[in-house]
Amino acid sequence: MSAAGGPSEASDALRAGLEELAVPEQDRAQRLLERYLDELERWNPRFGLVKAASRRELVIKHVLDSLCAWRTVREAAAAGRGTVLDIGSGAGFPGIPLAVALPELSFTLLERMSRRAAFLRTCGVLLGLPRLQVICGSLQDAPGEYEVITFRAVAPFDRLLRETARTHVRWRTVVAYKGREERARQEIEAARRGGEESLRLRCVRIQPPWMDEERCLIIASRSSAEARIVDKPEGAG
Repeated sequence: MSAAGGPSEASDALRAGLEELAVPEQDRAQRLLERYLDELERWNPRFGLVKAASRRELVIKHVLDSLCAWRTVREAAAAGRGTVLDIGSGAGFPGIPLAVALPELSFTLLERMSRRAAFLRTCGVLLGLPRLQVICGSLQDAPGEYEVITFRAVAPFDRLLRETARTHVRWRTVVAYKGREERARQEIEAARRGGEESLRLRCVRIQPPWMDEERCLIIASRSSAEARIVDKPEGAG
């Protein structure tokens, strides 16, 4: 990473962004996220975890972008046991920033690559996030019931829904980070054509601080009755 947008400038951007997004316990979040960025910058040259020209770019395009959905995730997870599955966590986006902002929730980070999974486990320990666990594997390796599934830059929305349906992963809400709204709405229509008419599907614009690129969320949710049916154990009448 280049020297442009160095630590001081990046810290200022992070502090202002946390305030703009009204993230809870901002001093704590700032401290932990700075530690996370330090660790990311140590691992990144060797393992190529994420592309960014500077630390400030990491803050804006990755950390603050991830945090734009913290309210959505909190509200959806609070309706049940507070469990979140982050699919394809990679360098930890959006899972780690969300876990920092929402320490009351339990996060499972799912990552296929062992070196990235090792990085994520190291971060969980260094940041003192006892409710964060990491699974190195695919969706087949993460059976369980989750209030919320998150993913960012992993797959088209409709394809991920199909892949999840073939596993033992059960969920009530999916929050998918997307770019252009037009493309996100196309993915929503593809999901409906694929047999997801019963889901409540919506597209919500988000605006990460200082980011000029168009960003939005696709949010899929089941009704309480549908969720109970989905969560019924195999063989139940």
